[in-house]
Amino acid sequence: MTSIIICFYERLTHLKHCLDSLRFSQNDFDEIVISDDGSSPDTVTALHKLIATYDFPIHHVWQEKKGFRVAAARNNGIRTAKGDYLIFFDCDFLILPGTVRAHLNHAEKKRFVAGNCKYLDEKQTADIFKEEFTGELLNKLYNSLPEEQLLREHRKFNRRTWLMRLHLCSPRKQSLGGHFSIHREDIEHINGYDENFIGWGGEDEDLGVRLVMAGSYCVSAITSARILHAWHQREQNSVDWRNGVNIEYFHRKHIPIFAKNGLF
Repeated sequence: MTSIIICFYERLTHLKHCLDSLRFSQNDFDEIVISDDGSSPDTVTALHKLIATYDFPIHHVWQEKKGFRVAAARNNGIRTAKGDYLIFFDCDFLILPGTVRAHLNHAEKKRFVAGNCKYLDEKQTADIFKEEFTGELLNKLYNSLPEEQLLREHRKFNRRTWLMRLHLCSPRKQSLGGHFSIHREDIEHINGYDENFIGWGGEDEDLGVRLVMAGSYCVSAITSARILHAWHQREQNSVDWRNGVNIEYFHRKHIPIFAKNGLF
């Protein structure tokens, strides 16, 4: 059984288009879990009305808003999901036909799969949000955007993975990209996300480090699992992460494989 876990907060329009895009892959998954980091009661009411319009199972799990707690939200998604294989997306993704299948094609025990995105600008996002879109339109838009950066990321990612497997590169260099997937037992083995990460950044990097330390390795689906990232105003960026509240915690001397404040 395959579960898709989507992190969400307030961006209902983005989520609607994300769910619409998953209609093109609905034969490749069994359920969707929307893990909500504290959206308002009005948003939750509207969300439940939206969920009822889809013909595949969608569950909603909510936590109280106490800062940016995406690590805790993802753990809530894992707890709620029934699947033995888990795929993690964000609500601002437009998921192209074949992307869920690309994750499943790489699925093996002790192996997790990472992908990336092509980014839409404000006008491109507004245009595609205007009306119902098709899988062909998503493919056309994706193919019109530059490929070179993703190809570079794919090569760099694969090189780093092999260096890690040969113990020639630190596990702290592991990254998960924009979306990833994993067998439930592998993420449960390290107790899921570390919920001490509150605020933007670091929780994915920490998860990747601990998975590698536990004996798993990562493969790239950057070129095969295709996603468009819809534009929105960004609250944070990589500079904020490097200067943020989580950077010192991530670089602590000892990272335990099993998160002390995690899934269980």
